[in-house]
Amino acid sequence: DDYAFLIQALIQLQEITGNTNYLEQAKRITEYVIENFKEPSTDFFFFTGKNQRDVVVKKKEIYDGAQPSGNAVMADNLYRLGLYFDKPDWREKASRMISSLGNAIVRYPTSFGVWAGLLLEITSGTNEIAVVADKPQPILSQILKEYIPHKILMSSETASNVFPLLSGKVNSGEATVYLCRNYSCENPVSTVEALVDLIRRK
Repeated sequence: DDYAFLIQALIQLQEITGNTNYLEQAKRITEYVIENFKEPSTDFFFFTGKNQRDVVVKKKEIYDGAQPSGNAVMADNLYRLGLYFDKPDWREKASRMISSLGNAIVRYPTSFGVWAGLLLEITSGTNEIAVVADKPQPILSQILKEYIPHKILMSSETASNVFPLLSGKVNSGEATVYLCRNYSCENPVSTVEALVDLIRRK
């Protein structure tokens, strides 16, 4: 659970600050979790690592209660990092985790809140938002004030081939905002109002 929530926090910190180092850290920790905590026969994760020998029965949690389950948060992390780094295998793993729960998510949504949110996002699609500007923070702060569910968000002063969402994005000096789906982008806009209007028309 701790690793899952740490990864989630790093992803959110990147969105707020635009610092892609947080995403790199999240990716490294995710790789560690996959290597050391995965259940061999499923796509889920145990609470304890593979090298811990003093546990008779390894526990895994899938039900969301007052605190989301570690597996639900990891599925969400895998989906988002899969988009940020264009790792289809991570997105597919998240989808398989959801599929393996069958109809339980729909029948008992109060016990699978995070799962249900991710299922809805995978079904309806994710708003991929990229901000490129000499000083991206002001418009980034405005975007963060808007209620835009089902999104990933990156900001930068320059294009970056490391991240597909920032690849080929031109800095014209002024704020340029791209709205994409599956890395296919609409014509860029320069205001938050125009971005929100684009999202509403999707």
